[in-house]
Amino acid sequence: MELAQAILRVKSEAIILIYTGFDIMTHYNLLMDSGVAGFISKTATAEQLITSIRCALRGEVVIPLQLLKKLRRVKAIPSTAKGQKASGDLTLPDWEQQILNGVAKWLTNKEIAAGIAMSKRTIEYDLSKVFLKLGVSSRTEALMKAQQSGLLSTQTTEK
Repeated sequence: MELAQAILRVKSEAIILIYTGFDIMTHYNLLMDSGVAGFISKTATAEQLITSIRCALRGEVVIPLQLLKKLRRVKAIPSTAKGQKASGDLTLPDWEQQILNGVAKWLTNKEIAAGIAMSKRTIEYDLSKVFLKLGVSSRTEALMKAQQSGLLSTQTTEK
């Protein structure tokens, strides 16, 4: 994790995949916070390894299916722009909160993607999920609903 962070400090656009034989579930959040693009098991075939590398180069996240299934069951409790827990029942995972914050700053999907090291396509997909969670169909509606739900501060959405 420290090596990944050091590499990314020197070359922020580096794409780092963790190649491991260990169970990473217990360290998943730390690994993701370190900026890695994904994980590849040492039991992967040569074809799976090459495919994983190609996916990472396209900006796609690479994680084992078993880990993905476990993560699906974890309820994320994000914070608002001021670091407080969002009010109400509505919560967003950190990456969706970052995307919403980018929308609040009137950034394009491409600009949001560059700012949080994701592909534009991933941003579009995750933004659709945010719209679904908020029950809206546009960026403007999303911003209004997010403010009402306590996911954004009033200052965040000013142009």
